[in-house]
Amino acid sequence: MLVVHPGPNVGRSSKRVLPVAAQACFALVLSTASVEAQDMLIQTPAAEASSAWIVTLTGTGIVSPKYEGASAYGLSGFPSVGFRHADEPEEFSAPDDSLDYTLFSTSGWKVGPVVNLRSGRSVQDDSRLSGLRNYPWAIEAGTFVEYWPIQDRLRMRLEVRHGLHRHDGFVADLSTDLIQKFGAFTVSGGPRASLADNNTMEREFGISPAGALRNGMLPAFSAHGGVKSIGLEAALNYDWSDRWRTTVFQRYNRLIGDAGASPITTRLGSRNQLTFGLELTYAFELRSLYGLAPHLRRAVW
Repeated sequence: MLVVHPGPNVGRSSKRVLPVAAQACFALVLSTASVEAQDMLIQTPAAEASSAWIVTLTGTGIVSPKYEGASAYGLSGFPSVGFRHADEPEEFSAPDDSLDYTLFSTSGWKVGPVVNLRSGRSVQDDSRLSGLRNYPWAIEAGTFVEYWPIQDRLRMRLEVRHGLHRHDGFVADLSTDLIQKFGAFTVSGGPRASLADNNTMEREFGISPAGALRNGMLPAFSAHGGVKSIGLEAALNYDWSDRWRTTVFQRYNRLIGDAGASPITTRLGSRNQLTFGLELTYAFELRSLYGLAPHLRRAVW
């Protein structure tokens, strides 16, 4: 029997006993409230974990040819950002991967949109380009497909992108990476190949008759679509802690086909294209609690 005692100022003789129906209802309410309170205590950590994100900020510095086919090198840099749920494992990403977002994935496949920033070319890069058509930097958007024949060890990736300028064309980049961890070090790398359509090849390596006349040094040349380059990339990561990572990488491309035969390449530049890069990465936790506005909090991992 459930007995409810009034406050301490009420005498013992005024004690009241609830009717049986009221006792049952009151017991049910207390039991439900107790279960809900326990569920809140149990679910709170899970709710916090499901609303937490790991944000990865990366700064990249690159020494590379000033334009496609150039023999002179320049320094450039750019930032990038990545997001993942706190309960998701970190995914492998090669230094030359474009920014992507996975929409569909299975145990061995990943598919989603991709965005890349393409460099441009102007006479300021090389005065010998005078009279030729310049082209500006541009954003390329498209799709990527990844396949892992050996999970966490061997990755194959295809990116197909199209520039957002009116006269841009399609490009397709294929890569294969073998990944191996040695404690805090991760070594990765593999072959590369790049293909381009007529619009892209003509923009980067073609010379119109009018442009050849204005330039006075280079003959007219019509560049057609096909394989633009083949090469190899290697990267070395070192995890200083769960927050900080340093990556050094190098890529070699050999221009072939019309890209390698263009006078822009043979007379002004080089078929051999080298890229050297350094990345510094910092990760922290972004947490949102119970639907409130998210706030930044550095994770202590």
